[in-house]
Amino acid sequence: MHGAAEPPAEISSTEAPPAAPPAGGLAPADGHPPADGPLPADGHPPADGPLPADGHLPADGPLPADGHPPAEGSGKDADRSVRRRDTGQLAVVTFSHAVQHVYVAGLAVAYPFVIASLHVSYGTLGIVLGVAGIAGGLLQGLAGVVSRVSSRLLLSVQNIGMAVASLLGGISSGFALFGAARCIGSVVSWPQHPVGSAELAKRFPERRAYALSWHVAGGSIGTAVTPLAVAALIASYGWRVGVAFLAVPLAVGGVLVAWKLRDSGKEGGSGAEGDRDVVRAPGKTGPADDAGGLPKAGRLGVLRDILRSREAFGAMIAGTIAAGGRGLGTLAIFVPAYLRSGLHLHALTVGALFSALLVGSILGPVLAGYVADRAGRRRVLLVVYVVGAATIAAFVMVGSSLLALVVVGVLMGTFAYSESPLLQAVFADGLTGTSHQGAFGYYFAISYGVGSLWTIALGEIIDTVGFHWAFYVMAASFVAAAAVVLWARPRTP
Repeated sequence: MHGAAEPPAEISSTEAPPAAPPAGGLAPADGHPPADGPLPADGHPPADGPLPADGHLPADGPLPADGHPPAEGSGKDADRSVRRRDTGQLAVVTFSHAVQHVYVAGLAVAYPFVIASLHVSYGTLGIVLGVAGIAGGLLQGLAGVVSRVSSRLLLSVQNIGMAVASLLGGISSGFALFGAARCIGSVVSWPQHPVGSAELAKRFPERRAYALSWHVAGGSIGTAVTPLAVAALIASYGWRVGVAFLAVPLAVGGVLVAWKLRDSGKEGGSGAEGDRDVVRAPGKTGPADDAGGLPKAGRLGVLRDILRSREAFGAMIAGTIAAGGRGLGTLAIFVPAYLRSGLHLHALTVGALFSALLVGSILGPVLAGYVADRAGRRRVLLVVYVVGAATIAAFVMVGSSLLALVVVGVLMGTFAYSESPLLQAVFADGLTGTSHQGAFGYYFAISYGVGSLWTIALGEIIDTVGFHWAFYVMAASFVAAAAVVLWARPRTP
């Protein structure tokens, strides 16, 4: 009929009419929710269905109870990857330290022959080494100034520069040129301790003593493998060839660091503080200075923070005093000198005995670091100071008995070389709210730079009253440092 509504189309008897789901209910039985319906009970949306309410679609399974998929890269695999990466970087920094100590140990074996060949005294050598040590030590204070500069660049240029200094020392025709070359080597070597130590302290906030002990042990490994090789070269070809040979491992170290080292500030570390140069005090989240990673207070603020911390300040003072008997400083210089000029042993015997001492210097720091992280860093450091002082004094009391020199030498290496990483860990423990790199720059500039005055004093003592009294003074420096560490106990709230 005209104007009447059309009748509805017939519905096939085989087709059920669509049913609207109740508000907030599940999708119908056929599994296809309406355009704005919720997920079915199994948590899987259909291929053409909408995302869940939070917009997250699981990759291959249902969403967790909170509706959020796990963060990408989380879990044990990611943790293992970070640990492998950090361990690799520890190995690179440690190797750089090792080749630096190849240079130091090789020169230590050569010094008695240089003195005899160029006709100078131990007092003169002590003055040159003291000036070189002060210059290189004070330059370590630059660590905070150049904190924007890549650690890779600083450490690789350091090793190449030391290789050049070795070649200059090897071709020296007189002591003036040899001394100048030694000063150049000391000046260019400044980054290793503050930059390397800060890098590791940031990467391993929970295992600082362990990481810093491996750093020191790496130096000891470099020192241990060098004396016999350099002594053999000196015995066969003279001291100039032995000194020039040191350029080879240093050049290799420079290339390796440039190739493999990655700055922690660019890729993060293993701990909560691993991706920052700044160590925040509890509850402080203030921004770091964009120009170099230092707090807003700047470099003077870093020094002020150290002076306010009884623990950090005490560690820095103790380091300056203990430099008188430190394995990485005065012992490395004067033990070969005593064996050659004091006991008049053959060059190869000097190299062998010095290597035996350095076996202890490899094992001691690693073992001490492991124990210190569990038993208390300050407590273990005090034991190291007391026993180390006893072994230093005993080394010149046993006479020329080779067996006694080996036994006491290994013990001396074990304890005297463990002092440095433990003291660095105690220093780092006292830092809050300040820059690691800037703080370690001050630490090494003062404790190593000013501590280098010990080399001058000990050289004069040897010329005046002999090696025995020089070693007794070294032992006394450890006892005095222990007293400072006792005084610098952190205040209990």
